[in-house]
Amino acid sequence: MPRLTMLLLLLFFLSLPRTTSASEHRCVNQPEVLVSSDNQETIAEVCRASERAIRFLAEYGLTPKREIKFSIIEDRIDSHGYIAYGSYDSRSDSIQLMSYASILAGSENPMMYGEPFDRVHYSGAIAHEVSHAVVQHNLLFKPLSTGPQEYLAHSTQLAVIPEQRKNAIIRDMDVDPWQSGDAISDIYMAIEPGKFAVKSYRHLTTMNDPQSFVKMLLNAKWFYVYVP
Repeated sequence: MPRLTMLLLLLFFLSLPRTTSASEHRCVNQPEVLVSSDNQETIAEVCRASERAIRFLAEYGLTPKREIKFSIIEDRIDSHGYIAYGSYDSRSDSIQLMSYASILAGSENPMMYGEPFDRVHYSGAIAHEVSHAVVQHNLLFKPLSTGPQEYLAHSTQLAVIPEQRKNAIIRDMDVDPWQSGDAISDIYMAIEPGKFAVKSYRHLTTMNDPQSFVKMLLNAKWFYVYVP
């Protein structure tokens, strides 16, 4: 093989995401969740957060319909031009999640909802991606626009955070729930992700008939949804 071809192949393989060459572990209490990692702490963390997320989503009639697969990676995830800690791919029905160590190493001061990123927020990031998977499992029509997906994902992310921390975030963001006539949009989410999360969580958890609203979200075709 010519040396130039060998060099190009080497550069190609070096550019691929470095997933862990790890065995797959099935969560004991949530058997539909599988985690590819050799780090026992990470496996336990993914399983605990996934269980809490799935339990929360079940309150609104959303349940997994097939396996949810996590791959723990060490590289950054480029999500439409910005760095994400996790990413759900509806085409492969799988989740890539940066390891906790790689998140801390990849940024001088990683933040989440205005707070320093820590293990609590790592659990929230796991729950966020689980929500994306479960929502996709329950769609009647595809694709679903970003706003409704993120409404449910951020609500789930806040739901798994311990009450004291969650209440502090809600207090610091200082926003009301979504009100009748408001437009839930991915533009607002991109500008104010923390406030978007708090508005969504407070709205979802205080409605009289949340399941009807969730059904409306699952059928959304536009980039925004008006609150009835």
